[in-house]
Amino acid sequence: MKRKILFGSATIAVIIIATLGVREYGALKYSSDNNDSTNSNILEASESQIYHPEIGEWVSKMNLLLSEPLNDPKLKKAGNDEGFEYYLKSLVVNDESPLHLIKGNKKLEEDYTTLFLLTSYISHMQFARTVHLGPNGEAKESIELVDEWAPTDENTHKAFEYMKQIMNDLDVAINHKGKGELYGVTHLLNGDKASEVKKFVTSS
Repeated sequence: MKRKILFGSATIAVIIIATLGVREYGALKYSSDNNDSTNSNILEASESQIYHPEIGEWVSKMNLLLSEPLNDPKLKKAGNDEGFEYYLKSLVVNDESPLHLIKGNKKLEEDYTTLFLLTSYISHMQFARTVHLGPNGEAKESIELVDEWAPTDENTHKAFEYMKQIMNDLDVAINHKGKGELYGVTHLLNGDKASEVKKFVTSS
């Protein structure tokens, strides 16, 4: 039986308040260089809105993590199971996020919240594909049982792909002044597909 996690609007509100708190937000200004060949946007931020170096370092590191094979003994013992790799990578994205530095930037907070929901979804789906082996999630990392795990479903693949795309676009925005290949999935760069990702995490 397939299991799904639902993120409704009320759930999102609770998660946002719990993780980010309530505060006043400033605004960022964006402009486009109108160069379709590079598909780039230029972020114009005042001096007070310059990102802390730790945010740039996290974005760059996570972008690389999500794009490269994961060197983890547990993953190798699990036969490089793809869904398990998504799960392990999503844990790192969450655990290493500089949340205290993200707070206060409305658009970056929105993108972080989307990332949080995607990583939560991936974690839940790792639970769902192993729940028949342990009802309380005890088999999520039981790599000796990997042959008994359910297959990784299409939505888990999609959630991971969205996570990769968001981190790529954040890296372009924060570390490369908006210049580079974009997927258009972030609020930070007013991406035209940001609402598509939100719809996915609230209805999958």
